[in-house]
Amino acid sequence: MSGLGIRLVGLDIDGTLLNSAGRLTRRTEEAIRACIAAGCHVVPATGRPWSGLPEEFTSIPGVDWAVTANGATLVDLAAGQVAERHWMSREDWLFAWDLTAGFDRVMDLFLDGWGYSDEAKLARAEEWAAPGMADYIRRSRRAVEDVHALACRHADIEKANLFFTRPDQRREAWRLLEESGRFEVSTSSAVGIELNAKGTDKAEGLLALGRRLGIEPAHTMACGDSGNDLPMLRRAGAGVAMGNASPEAKAAARFVTDSNDNDGVAKALERFVLGR
Repeated sequence: MSGLGIRLVGLDIDGTLLNSAGRLTRRTEEAIRACIAAGCHVVPATGRPWSGLPEEFTSIPGVDWAVTANGATLVDLAAGQVAERHWMSREDWLFAWDLTAGFDRVMDLFLDGWGYSDEAKLARAEEWAAPGMADYIRRSRRAVEDVHALACRHADIEKANLFFTRPDQRREAWRLLEESGRFEVSTSSAVGIELNAKGTDKAEGLLALGRRLGIEPAHTMACGDSGNDLPMLRRAGAGVAMGNASPEAKAAARFVTDSNDNDGVAKALERFVLGR
């Protein structure tokens, strides 16, 4: 391995692992397989729920863990079960619903590895989802008649997502949610806000996995491109921003690799884990 001694790698999915066509390239897959063969754990570290993990990644032998929902749920993929949960209370989700009710927004929730959205809103996902993400959102969500009523029936909520068609309303909602002090507020797109329980983020999820595996933070690496990646880019031993990453992500990272359309993840793995 490289001089960094990387033993655990957390990979964001959208804009990082997958290219703009939503695919895992051959070079990136080969680099992941080579890292695993060298004794390094390579895992998804994503805002997606368990159901939204790309099978082309999780079916690679040795991809045994996943940090999902921005660290809210640590999944033991090898055992097919949840290992840790760090969810928000129902009261917090309802607080966010009421606080943003006056805005033109779509709000959903994650529960037990699935997203849930109002059926009427899900049918019109192209109108409010980030560009190119409507099909993914429909694949990873289950349609319900009333997402608010669903939230009321559960004591805890894995994660909340809000989508806005008006940037000014998104900025104001972000301010209100952050000032409430009840959430970790982040994003992975220009139209969304992601809410997690206070203190829950991708860094906490990745480092919790490291503790289970006996791996120190100094021997972890994280690759990402957007706002919800900032904590793990800052706290991993080797934080690697993509060439297509936001300025904030690049500033938070120790290194910058190539873009997701130019095998940036593969190049980072080859350099920092495989020492090529």
